[in-house]
Amino acid sequence: MQDASFGPGSSNSAEFRTTQTPPVKTENKSLNNFEKHRKPSGGSNLKFIITGVVVAVAAIVVVVMAMQGNSVYYYTVAEFMDKQPALSGGEPIKVNGKVLTGSIKKDDISKTVSFTAIDRTDKSKTLTVKYSGVLPDTFKDDAEVVVTGSYGQGTFQAKEMLAKCPSKYTSEQN
Repeated sequence: MQDASFGPGSSNSAEFRTTQTPPVKTENKSLNNFEKHRKPSGGSNLKFIITGVVVAVAAIVVVVMAMQGNSVYYYTVAEFMDKQPALSGGEPIKVNGKVLTGSIKKDDISKTVSFTAIDRTDKSKTLTVKYSGVLPDTFKDDAEVVVTGSYGQGTFQAKEMLAKCPSKYTSEQN
């Protein structure tokens, strides 16, 4: 019996030759065209930064504009009476005072309320207020009120009224 040998010198051996194929020349035109259309990466970062700054500035402008309409400083009755001629610019005015005891007059037909507001520190300064709308539950004699509206013909025409409730936690003074 013959030895079946597989090896480099045996007749049964299959020689595997690796042949190297010559390199195929590819044209670099397509690669060059691809590189030509590529945009440099440095410019795109600048675009993102500029876009971010523009969006941030726009957001700040919107917030500031929105807050200007809602931020109205309020005057005390004494400050308002002293500055009243200079304040009649047509913009809403807020006035803070205390309801004079016994001055509340309700008209059920026209659903208006008129009362006199006095200054908390200078009791001689008074302001006649007219308001038509839903009254706050805390509106009563000696209540502290903040009214928003306009002044004309000796009367403050209130469009909004807030009545502050006294704090339950303040100490009583003797």
